Amino acid sequence: MQAENPPLTPPDCDLTDFQYMELDVRQLRDSNFAATVDAEAFRAGVLLWCASWHQVPAGSLPDDDIQLASLAGYGRVIKEWRKVRDDALYGFVKCTDGRLYHTIIATKAVAAYEQKQRYAYDKLRDRIRKENKARTEDGRQPLGFPTFEQWKSGEHREGIPPENTNSSGGNPAENALRGNRTEQNGDIKPSVPDGTGANAPPKSPAELTKHELWAAGKSLLAGAGMPAAQCGSFVGKLVKDYGDALVVDAVRSAVVEQPADPASFLKACCQRLAGERKPGAVSEKFSVADADFSGSRAAMEEANRRHGIAGQDDDSPL
Repeated sequence: MQAENPPLTPPDCDLTDFQYMELDVRQLRDSNFAATVDAEAFRAGVLLWCASWHQVPAGSLPDDDIQLASLAGYGRVIKEWRKVRDDALYGFVKCTDGRLYHTIIATKAVAAYEQKQRYAYDKLRDRIRKENKARTEDGRQPLGFPTFEQWKSGEHREGIPPENTNSSGGNPAENALRGNRTEQNGDIKPSVPDGTGANAPPKSPAELTKHELWAAGKSLLAGAGMPAAQCGSFVGKLVKDYGDALVVDAVRSAVVEQPADPASFLKACCQRLAGERKPGAVSEKFSVADADFSGSRAAMEEANRRHGIAGQDDDSPL
């Protein structure tokens, strides 16, 4: 496979904190890949798509049969991998950096990385606004706002406050969407415009309205990498299964906790609340001190076990 194309994604394109990858169902269903390759090559190919999403640069793979065999599910059986190699790598092209890039996944990776950078830049502007408010009160000169392009190029101006390093684990601090953002046309947008209105003190979770809680829940899910269109369906399914009031309480808890895996947190919280509110059930107050939900999935499972919540099936459509 001769290298003729420049890399299809930036060298720093890192989506390892994006749990979900967008899948165009119709495009896959009607593709030549689905129509022509055999089942074994198809399976290996899809595994390689998933692997490429979490490579750096995203959307790429190393052009090395030992590594490719492992990523495609063949372990060390290189001979069997080579039987399906050409078909499994359908859609990948070798680029001048020596790596293989999938033309479609690379396009989606570039869009996702742009959104990630835009959100990080919005967070930077929020920090500068807060810093400037304090500077104004102290009579100091306010900081200027770098443009998006200046920020991307690394031209950080002296004095800009750093990101809070005490944010919850699992998602990078710059990518953990908070509850003060809403969906508009499938994108995550700030709920207030830039300017003085954005400096209004945020509401506490107890003060949020039902509508604001729905938006906050969907923002948390989107921040963990769930596609925007799927976030509403996920919350709607919870309402169908557990009822409006239970889901409102679960989302309020998630806004407080900012869990690394909000989907699992919300389902587990709804299950717990549903169990507590059954007639005759003994209610046990759930304390956030019982488990660190900002940590790994194991912490969530340990908390579930202590509170008698059934484990979640990783293959669940939710």
